[in-house]
Order: sequence, then structure tokens, then C-alpha cells
Amino acid sequence: MAGTFIDRTDPSFDDLGRREVINLRCKCGREVQIAPYQLIGQHGIRKDTKVWSLRDRFRCTKCKRRPLENFWVAKWQD
Repeated sequence: MAGTFIDRTDPSFDDLGRREVINLRCKCGREVQIAPYQLIGQHGIRKDTKVWSLRDRFRCTKCKRRPLENFWVAKWQD
């Protein structure tokens, strides 16, 4: 069976669905949702970059902590 295998445990930006976003929560309580298109092309991030490889690169803009408490991929929440 030919086809592309998508590893959902460590997806690349290209593997994410249309409404999937990266969610970040800091220990200070700040929570942010980032759409993949907002990151691609910045700081060397490409479509084939693995999402989980970025976890330690994020810093909270409120308290400046790194790494963040929670980091997950989910559907966009309006």
C-alpha cells in the first residue's frame, strides 16, 4: 500500500490540519494559540520542521520563562 505515513506523535508543520494550532500554556497562567502559518518562514522554521522540536525555543512574553508548562497541538478553539 503506497502512501505517506503521518506520525501524529511528532508531526511536521506540513502534517498539521487546516484548523490545527499549537497551544502554549505558561506557569504564570498565560495561554496562547498559534497557527502554523504564523511561524513558517521565521527564525529558520520551515514546513518540514517538527512541531515538538520547537518546544524549548518558545518563551513566555509575560514572565519570560522557558520552557513553557504545557505544549500541545489541537483544533482551533473560537
